[in-house]
Amino acid sequence: MNEILNGRWDASAFFLRLTATNTLALAEGFTFCQVSGLEGFEEAVAQMQTKNAFVCVSDINDGYTELNNTPRTRRVKTVFMAMRHKADDMEARTECMEIMRELFRQFMSQLILERVRLEQNCIYLDPRITFTEIDRYFFNGAAGAYFQIAVDCYTDLRFNSEEWMSEHDFDEKTQEEYIYDLYLTGYDTSQKMGTIKAVRSLYNQTATGLNEAKDFAETASEKKPVLIATGLTQYQLYVNVAQLDAVNATYIFKENNGNRQESAGA
Repeated sequence: MNEILNGRWDASAFFLRLTATNTLALAEGFTFCQVSGLEGFEEAVAQMQTKNAFVCVSDINDGYTELNNTPRTRRVKTVFMAMRHKADDMEARTECMEIMRELFRQFMSQLILERVRLEQNCIYLDPRITFTEIDRYFFNGAAGAYFQIAVDCYTDLRFNSEEWMSEHDFDEKTQEEYIYDLYLTGYDTSQKMGTIKAVRSLYNQTATGLNEAKDFAETASEKKPVLIATGLTQYQLYVNVAQLDAVNATYIFKENNGNRQESAGA
């Protein structure tokens, strides 16, 4: 289990061990290395001229986090393979490809056992693993292929207040020196009611009622911005701006002590 650490699978260590202990890989002189993507693989093959066959694991692990009832994170491991052959010899290329396909099959016979051990640690491999040939024009005098392994593990997305600063801590941490005023400059006509509601719910809003908030929205323009919130800390400004962004309202904010325009939002 030494390849597993806190929900992570060390694919490089796994395939290094397979390459070093597989009889076919040893007989054909396969060398293991780590690379960064397809370009790194091409560079490794070009530089190691004394080596004839390669198994390379990429350190680039693209993926995503899925937000559902059981949140999980997927990372995709890419393994490249290559064998040198006489340039423009298609028969030799075909023979190299068949050797790599067989090595892939033998690697999968070990991966299926590894899969059981990983699942005991809540790490899951997508069973669909495709062996893909790299275009013959990509390498000069070498056959190449790759396969990808999608690795899923549970991700704890429960909210933890200890990971976040409170409003007070935020203001203290950023050492507020300025207080801001927020001005409305326009709104999306399809979001008029949303804008009016947003203006009414802001920190330190200046609208005293629904009718006034409606007047603010209808009269605001870039030439005549309407003050909708005043005396805001940086945290309060961030919260207010997020509400306006949600309804596609436009705005500017200024430091009320120097009346200098800071930024504008669309």
